[in-house]
Amino acid sequence: MGWLNELVDSVRGHVNATGEALADSQAIPALEQKIRDAKGDLAKSKSALTGVMAQEKTTKKRVNELEASLAEHEEYAGQASEKGNDGLLNEIVDKIAEIEDDLAAQREVHTQLDANVRRIKASVLDTERGVKAMEREVKNIKATEYAQRAAEATAAQHSGSSASMATAAERMKRIKARQEERRHRMDAARELANIENGDDLKAKLAAAGIGANKPSRDAILERINARKSAH
Repeated sequence: MGWLNELVDSVRGHVNATGEALADSQAIPALEQKIRDAKGDLAKSKSALTGVMAQEKTTKKRVNELEASLAEHEEYAGQASEKGNDGLLNEIVDKIAEIEDDLAAQREVHTQLDANVRRIKASVLDTERGVKAMEREVKNIKATEYAQRAAEATAAQHSGSSASMATAAERMKRIKARQEERRHRMDAARELANIENGDDLKAKLAAAGIGANKPSRDAILERINARKSAH
């Protein structure tokens, strides 16, 4: 049953490779979705920060107003004391105590709001940096992916071209072989026809200097001159 285990392992490996390839193909869209989600959260954080900053400014303004009122009433208390108006002085002192209680509470609220503003600002800044870094990374990944796909396509095309050239060369080789074979057949047929017509034997006799030979140019001139002398 070893072959069955090998088959199962092979199928499992193919499925795993297919799953990894599918996961890789979905990686970039997943990253882009994460960026969109992060931007959405960032927008919400900025909106919340705007509200907290508004509260901090309002509280700060209230603190400044209470501090000014406290200083004002302390001045009134000093004037009432100088004039010896104890009844008015006591009222002013009660008012000062009320202002101080309110001021302490507002200062505490402002301190918390100010800390929240600083914390949220830092978080927003970190998020913005992270989003920008992720966007740059996605752009780099996409650019690399596109470049590698183009390279693969080019390599595949080159491989196909090379295969086509090899196929064409093989076909040319077969054509030349057929032409060579046809030429040999034609030569053989011509040789056979010469034998049947006796041309082959004549050619062999002529080559051996046997049989009728065509007169040479010198022989023709000699014959003509001999005829002139005879007359």
